[in-house]
Amino acid sequence: MAKPHILVLAGDDASEVLSQAGFTIAGEDHQRRQTAAIVVDTRGDSGPKAGELVRSLKAALGPRAGLFMAWSNGEDNFDVSAFDGVLDAFATPSVLAARLGSSLRIAVMADEAKMRFRTLARFGGPAHPPILSSAKVPRILLFGQPDPDLLQFTTALSQLGAETVAAFTSFTAFDYLHESEFDGVVILARDDRATALGFCAAMRRNARMFHMPCLILGSPDFDNPHEAIERGATDFAIAGDDDAAAADRLFNFVEEKRSRDALNLAFAAARAPAAMEATTGLYAPSFFLAHLESLAHRAHETDRPLSIALARLDTEASLGVVHSRQGIERLVSQSGAMLSRLVRAEDVAARLDQTTFAVAFPSSDDDAAKIAAERIAAVLECTAFDVQADHTNFSNDQPIQIKLAIASASLLPQENATGLLQRVTAELEQGAAK
Repeated sequence: MAKPHILVLAGDDASEVLSQAGFTIAGEDHQRRQTAAIVVDTRGDSGPKAGELVRSLKAALGPRAGLFMAWSNGEDNFDVSAFDGVLDAFATPSVLAARLGSSLRIAVMADEAKMRFRTLARFGGPAHPPILSSAKVPRILLFGQPDPDLLQFTTALSQLGAETVAAFTSFTAFDYLHESEFDGVVILARDDRATALGFCAAMRRNARMFHMPCLILGSPDFDNPHEAIERGATDFAIAGDDDAAAADRLFNFVEEKRSRDALNLAFAAARAPAAMEATTGLYAPSFFLAHLESLAHRAHETDRPLSIALARLDTEASLGVVHSRQGIERLVSQSGAMLSRLVRAEDVAARLDQTTFAVAFPSSDDDAAKIAAERIAAVLECTAFDVQADHTNFSNDQPIQIKLAIASASLLPQENATGLLQRVTAELEQGAAK
């Protein structure tokens, strides 16, 4: 699976830390790839000229332009509106990986949401996602013992307009998080690092809190700030060092989460009776084919990858025998409903025929699609389904396990959606014949 390709116009120091963060820097591997993001230096004398440079690059690159991220040391010396986001030049590689990775994912989601609603309008659905207000005051939970550092950071958040709530025990903090809505969490880890790290890790094990920004405030002698990120913290800062900058970074993460939440709600609303397959809740073949054509056109236009995967139910190899058409339909209905919960919001899952599912993966290469398809098949194949059919051959309590044949491929240069689908179908059938 290829790492995102980043063009760095911010010096060797930026290239080095972004490479440590797990990104491929343009020119390092001597391979031509689409650039997912361009990082532009805004420090010092570069700041005033950065906005004009970005606008010129956007005009020259057109749809092929990826994200434009400012590489900033905190100076207020550049036109922020010209950029899609800001990267902190002092951040650790793990924080940069999370920040830039999240920005890239949100950009893919936003682009796919626009396209999906355009296709949906052709099937009688809404042409635009619902408009959600994000003017709500950010609500931040602060967890830790009463301490001047906690009070000082509360002041920094309040100056930015946040509403703050304090919790002095982990039990109280989790009660607050479960009972009301928060946009982010700040954990003071000066004296009890184990509790702070454990709390942060517990948040990441909870589906509701998985994407909630979490900032750990530590002391200057904090053993390993990287461990805080590895345990689930979104960011790490030294308490009292530069609270205003840390609070500002937390607000940026809150805005990212709100954008992600709004996009997830938009995808949930991207439905219309004529576009859906009734028994599984997946998209219908007609919608999938129409949208795949749009995705293929967009992939060529932006020079970004597009991959699809097919999964076909092998009724003969299933552990259990389903003889009736009604039994097979129930089996496919249940497995299709589960499949819809195993793909990302921006992926497009559909049922193509009685026993075949398809998933389109925007901005994903063949390796990523293959891994996703294998994981989806693994989950479905280890699940026991109760079809309650054909009572003469087995009891109602006997579960059925399925076997899936899978195939995947990426869109080739000059290839259209029909050619891609035919190529993957042929691969699927060749695999089944072996």
